[in-house]
Amino acid sequence: MKNLFKEIVLLFLGCVLFSIYVSVFLVPNKIGTGGLTGIALGLNLLFKFPIGFTTLIMNIPLFIFGYSLLGKKFAIKSGIIVVSSSLLIDFLNSHFSFKPLGDMLTATIFCGVISGIAMAILFMNGASTGGLDISGKIIRSKFPNLQLPKILLAQDIVIYIFIGLTLGPHSVMYAIIMSFIRSKTMDTIQEGIASSRQCIIICKKPDLIIEAIKNELGRGVTLLNAEGCYSHTDRKFVYVVIQKFQLNNFKSIVNRIDPTAFVAVSSVNDIQGNFKQKSLSM
Repeated sequence: MKNLFKEIVLLFLGCVLFSIYVSVFLVPNKIGTGGLTGIALGLNLLFKFPIGFTTLIMNIPLFIFGYSLLGKKFAIKSGIIVVSSSLLIDFLNSHFSFKPLGDMLTATIFCGVISGIAMAILFMNGASTGGLDISGKIIRSKFPNLQLPKILLAQDIVIYIFIGLTLGPHSVMYAIIMSFIRSKTMDTIQEGIASSRQCIIICKKPDLIIEAIKNELGRGVTLLNAEGCYSHTDRKFVYVVIQKFQLNNFKSIVNRIDPTAFVAVSSVNDIQGNFKQKSLSM
């Protein structure tokens, strides 16, 4: 129940932040964006269609045809987020009048940061805002020879051409800047919250350290034999992968048991296999 409540709160927060990004910053400052939101912005300018409702309508066929590709749990969560954010976006746009910041670059930066935080929170809790990622997967399932990144790139080019024709070329330039900032924001959140570290320990008391790591950090450990090439003495080589937030506790364990141990720590870009995430991860 505790984990469920935490997940619901974070999904709600991500949904609210995404709606604020669209209604408070994107629309008043006329900044373009990719995906279905970008199409909805253009249609709103041309025909005054509500942005949230338009986004919801365009997402429905994507969810119907892409349901089997998304997985039940992810599809349900994403569907709830799409409906909730669409309703909230239209509510904010119809009941409040948000003024542009007056500085397009500042507005673009805020759009990138807020949308990056919102999407990172949603991804880490197993949901998304729908959109053309689903259509990309649908096309990929029908044409296996096509690479997904190329499909997504082609979709983005078409959207940006449409944005350029409706909102103007400057809007596309700011949209590209915003996408870069969004991507870096998401990377930063991932690195700060859910990144992992691989640790190598060469020590005299491996058994005590291994036991402490297993009991206090809940991590599996690999033990190998090693030989110091300078002293020609036998040592034990301990290898363990932990998450970044566990690093201080890990160092405390090693310093407490064997202060003379040699420890090397480095980042891990990707992990496959039996590794349990103890924090949120995208």
